Amino acid sequence: MDQAHEAYVRRRIPRVIHYFERALTYAEEQGLQRETVLICRDLGYVYAREGALERALILLDRGLAAGESAEVVVRVGLLANKASVLTQRRSYRDSLALLEQAVALIDKTYGSLAAVPARLVQSYAGIRRMAGGLRRVVELLDMGVKPERLEVEVKSQEPPWLSKKR
Repeated sequence: MDQAHEAYVRRRIPRVIHYFERALTYAEEQGLQRETVLICRDLGYVYAREGALERALILLDRGLAAGESAEVVVRVGLLANKASVLTQRRSYRDSLALLEQAVALIDKTYGSLAAVPARLVQSYAGIRRMAGGLRRVVELLDMGVKPERLEVEVKSQEPPWLSKKR
């Protein structure tokens, strides 16, 4: 995983994918659920950023299925990454539902923003902003605006492992 993260910092995408795929195979063979979920989150992010949306969805769904009991920050990352992919695919309602699920998970786990760990606060704010924007998009759809007439920009937040490497 570390080699994949380092390769991503250097923008060597084929190596990133190679290292993550090897790590995922190893983690699954060894029954390392936590690592499997982390790799699915991170590799899903990479595929989404590179435009391989179908592959990203497969990995993110795999991570969500394997990570029912994953730590909150990882589960929120999976939900937010999948919401970004669905937004790019113009599945605005489904994307909004995932973002609301992520916010509810954070709220339920920590109770107040003051109790949210620092590493999750920025994600929480970004998720709330994106959810607010998608609510407006859904309102437009409900008023009859055709989805293809809407342009929604997805601004991906840097993953935590990328900011540590810089």
